[in-house]
Amino acid sequence: MKPIDIQTNGNELYLDCNATTPVLPQIAKAVSHTMETVFGNPSSSHITGLKARYILDTTRQMAREVVGLARGRLIFTSGATEGIQTAVVSAISHAMKTRPSAKYLLYGATEHKAVPQALEHWNELLGLHAELKAIPVDRDGRLDLDFIAKHVGDAAMICTMAVNNETGVIQDLNALERTIRTHNASIPWMVDCVQALGKLQFSLDDTSIDYAPFSGHKLYGPKGIGFMAVREKAPFTPLLIGGGQESGQRSGTENLPGIAALNALFELLITENEILHSDQRLKEYRRQLSESLKAAFPTLVFNHSFELSVPTTLNFSVRGVASRDIMDVFDACGIRVSGGSACSSKVVGSFVLRAMGLDGWQSESAIRMSFGPATSQQDIDEACYRIRQAGDALKHSCLLIADTNNDNDAALDGVVQLKYDTHCCYLVIDKMAKELAVIDPHPALSARIENIVNCRGYKVKTVLSTDSGSDISEAAKLLRGILRLDTKAHDVFGWPGFNERNCDAIPVDAQTDIDGCIKVGERRLFRLAGEQPVFVLSEPARLKSEVKTDFVFSGSAPLNSYQSLVSVNALVCPKDDPEHHLVYSLCETIGDCDPGADVNIPIGETDEFWCRDDLVVIDVRERQEHVVSDIPCSAEVINVPVTEAIQFIHDHQELKDRDIICVCRSGNRSAVVANALQRHGFKQTRHLMGGLALLSSPAAKAV
Repeated sequence: MKPIDIQTNGNELYLDCNATTPVLPQIAKAVSHTMETVFGNPSSSHITGLKARYILDTTRQMAREVVGLARGRLIFTSGATEGIQTAVVSAISHAMKTRPSAKYLLYGATEHKAVPQALEHWNELLGLHAELKAIPVDRDGRLDLDFIAKHVGDAAMICTMAVNNETGVIQDLNALERTIRTHNASIPWMVDCVQALGKLQFSLDDTSIDYAPFSGHKLYGPKGIGFMAVREKAPFTPLLIGGGQESGQRSGTENLPGIAALNALFELLITENEILHSDQRLKEYRRQLSESLKAAFPTLVFNHSFELSVPTTLNFSVRGVASRDIMDVFDACGIRVSGGSACSSKVVGSFVLRAMGLDGWQSESAIRMSFGPATSQQDIDEACYRIRQAGDALKHSCLLIADTNNDNDAALDGVVQLKYDTHCCYLVIDKMAKELAVIDPHPALSARIENIVNCRGYKVKTVLSTDSGSDISEAAKLLRGILRLDTKAHDVFGWPGFNERNCDAIPVDAQTDIDGCIKVGERRLFRLAGEQPVFVLSEPARLKSEVKTDFVFSGSAPLNSYQSLVSVNALVCPKDDPEHHLVYSLCETIGDCDPGADVNIPIGETDEFWCRDDLVVIDVRERQEHVVSDIPCSAEVINVPVTEAIQFIHDHQELKDRDIICVCRSGNRSAVVANALQRHGFKQTRHLMGGLALLSSPAAKAV
């Protein structure tokens, strides 16, 4: 697939503007025109070069007007990261000459990671070896002025930000300036202004800010272009040398198309227009979105004060619902949001919210919804409608409690796998009996399990742990307390006393003593006799006195401790799954299985699938995603969330000879399920690389 083949989904609502923004048509036109027509090198002396030079010079003058900088340097950069590096190199180089014994490099605890990482890198490389010290913030995200007053006198540099990228919290720059300059009049001070452009008014000449980096792509410009303001007489060391461009302050041929984009952007900022809306209008947008969010998610809390934040950012958490679940259902509804900072999407929890002292569940469940000054009322109206749609989908899937009768989660029957990082927790459910047992819970999953239990009215038979000496055992104790289970008659693993574990059936292949069983509807949950707990789940017993064993929950027990008890086709459910295998066969546990084949289908080879009625398409997205954006195609479509894949593998052996295509939003989950199916004998299984996000077929238009 070529880049030009990738298209935006027609129903997309982009509410992740703090990560990046679309390029406005007039700005894209300026870029295209410059690339095609005014393509000269600004350093050339001929007419083509002079035309390019005009764009460079006029844009610089407009930038000075936008940020209120009549004096000092105004340098075009590749973006804010380069501006931050330049500021840090300049300040540390200056300190090496004038204050080599400086003790600290100060930065805000909620600063973008580009700042402390740049400080750490150049501090070591240039040999200052100062101590990096994070300035604490209060619960509102405002910097601790007393801490600054105490440490800034011994510091070589201080870095703060104007607007936080995750919460939108505005720092009080006037108060910061009074504190900093009272205790250190000459310390270099950098203020990250990336999220403030177009949202706050600037007059840098009226401040003592030494360095102010900006980025174009955060406000409707393209990526790869930015600028930085440097106060007159502030220490300055060029980061890039060789060519003499930017008056020797930043070498490298200027990105003229990007600078032309800034020109068009600055014109919008300087002149009255109907494209960039007023602060009052943006606050009204925030009010509408916040009311819709609170109505859709009853347990929602906002993680910042609206009074102290720019109106274009809403950071919230929903108690009991993981940020991944909210992001996925929003994506299925066509709403694009992020979990905290888009630059740290692989980090569990928000370091910004942790620094603010918010509860752990808020940090780990945080969602950032951000729009821009050019967002329209029509977009906000549609977003409010889809937010309600997303909330309904989560309620129908028992991720939120609601006073509604629904059956979207009625398929939950048998073994359900919940994961937190690499840890696996299992719910053993009997749908007809409305009974449930929990094996190896994790603290982060407790609220979700509680929601499922309360939503469907399950009777919880027990909460089991396969390792009494771990934190997970503590999680089991926590969950037992939440679910108000009587644990007096249970041992440390959660296994009931003798009087509560009488068995009316035994495993047909049992060659090892069992320590009774627990009835979960028609299924029987056995425990092997021995010190190391191993739990084994049977098929539905009904009137049988001997039953096959379908699943093994072995924890860290070795294979030889349970192999003689279970049937040859039993599936082994791991407690820890770093390779994302989901489930193992017995032969895999001893390394005696054929590896699966390649399951990848390149995105350019997918058109034929949507017209074939002999395929089985497995949608591995969660039910709430599937419900709001089905996949219209000729093939049979089965919704098998990753959480239910283990039971599906066990129950649908008849599909082993069918052509199966697994799909999801991005291709990540479908790859996991397709590989698992391949390993368990579904040899004609493949998955869609890139997922529905890259699909240009009619199916993609629905998602």
